[in-house]
Amino acid sequence: MNYIGMDIHKQFTVAVAKDRDGNLLAKDKFDNNKTNFETFLKIFVPEETKIVIESSSIWEYIYEILEGMKFEVKLANPTKTRAIAEARIKTDSIDADTLCDLLRANLVAESYIPPKEIRNLRNIMRQRKAIVKGRTQIKNKIHAVLLMNGIKLPYTTLGKTAMKWIIDEINITTIKTILVSYINLLEQYDFELKKIEERINQIAMQNNEAKLLTTIYGIASVRALELVSEIGDIKRFNSPQKLCSYCGLIPSIKQSGSTLRFGRLVKQSNRSLKSTLIESSWNLIRLQGENPFREFYKKLSKKKGKQKAICAVARKLCCVVYVMLSKNQEFMLL
Repeated sequence: MNYIGMDIHKQFTVAVAKDRDGNLLAKDKFDNNKTNFETFLKIFVPEETKIVIESSSIWEYIYEILEGMKFEVKLANPTKTRAIAEARIKTDSIDADTLCDLLRANLVAESYIPPKEIRNLRNIMRQRKAIVKGRTQIKNKIHAVLLMNGIKLPYTTLGKTAMKWIIDEINITTIKTILVSYINLLEQYDFELKKIEERINQIAMQNNEAKLLTTIYGIASVRALELVSEIGDIKRFNSPQKLCSYCGLIPSIKQSGSTLRFGRLVKQSNRSLKSTLIESSWNLIRLQGENPFREFYKKLSKKKGKQKAICAVARKLCCVVYVMLSKNQEFMLL
């Protein structure tokens, strides 16, 4: 068996190949394109070669090239890999060599590689989040301009009526020009958001897991697909606690001798999934009617405060989602 470690950068890759005894077989630095990868790997048989790459902003592009060439590829978690192989001298060549040695010793801390359809879904859902974030920033800019110039908006929200009022009532040319420019941008964001949400709704109608999660009151197709895309294959988690840990919804633990202390929530987590669960939890506790989530939140918030209580609700929701997906059953009130 041959082993290849690849230190990937935005423009280039440094690759080191060794046999099972650690003898150097090949070493090269090349620009990131399919032809260069094919040239470097032409002497290696896919069935007899394993490759490790580090998770980065462009890992997916490189992974798809290697996957298309039928190579077995492992994705290394950079944080955990760094903890195993911290070095005083750090170069691209040393990093690639270290990755290769870790692969030979079967010590690579792997990151989950979702299937292609889940990766595509993640990109769509994260694109929507980026649009929503940009839209919020533009709204904040409009409010800031109004505030700096002592103009009070007679509406609580920045809807179509409020924007019409800005255009019709503000007569100071310099201020109006800035505000109209922001309003035009906001309308473009609204157009793009509507377009992508139509696409998301179509996908949700065809996704069985998303349809399952929408049976939880307060969770619509967008939130359901966010959960599905970030969780991936539910079978990779053997318990609800493992999924909660992946979401960063469990407390950190410090143990020394007989002393056991629980601290803040763990920092290393899937932040997108964590934020989706917390946002969904806020929706749940605001709903009226028979609602065990809201009752749980009310009792806990009196003792622990709102932030700790909502995180506890999110953890409970995470466990519910795990059971629903793993058992393929709809939400039921207990």
